Amino acid sequence: MHNVVIIGSGCAGLTAAIYAGRANLKPLVLDGHEPGGQLSLTTHVENYPGFPDGIMGPELIENMRKQAQKFGAEFKAGAVTEVDVSKRPFKIIAGKDTYEARSLIVAAGASARLLGLKGERELIGHGVSTCATCDGYFFRGKPWSAAAIPLWKRPTFSLATPAGSISSTDEMSFGLPRS
Repeated sequence: MHNVVIIGSGCAGLTAAIYAGRANLKPLVLDGHEPGGQLSLTTHVENYPGFPDGIMGPELIENMRKQAQKFGAEFKAGAVTEVDVSKRPFKIIAGKDTYEARSLIVAAGASARLLGLKGERELIGHGVSTCATCDGYFFRGKPWSAAAIPLWKRPTFSLATPAGSISSTDEMSFGLPRS
């Protein structure tokens, strides 16, 4: 029986692990599909507090993971496939392993949905971006196209995005000129 199980090991999950560990709750962190979350795939992070010169994504995640371990967090690999919160203790299934917990924190984050273009994965962080909020700053004033293409028409503009890509449309406004 675990006091706390945390699903996800990105910034939110690791922050929860640090706080739960400092409270002597001995949290168990289940890494998920992307251990370290999206930041583990990110190059230079300039918008995280406390790093005025920026930090590499994998380095930030590794530092947070070490800090959580320092306070007693335990880490297990595996993606959660089932959770039963209908009664206590909560039951969490990850692969062939089953865990019981008094408390559950879901910090599962998000995964980028790539288009499947040739070379797309290799170019992430080198011109291809999956997060306009994260990377929009670097593309200000530069021509760009990818998951969402702005078709400028002053004084208004319209956007073209892949079918069903509402989040692309939301992110497109990040860094666009404001009137």
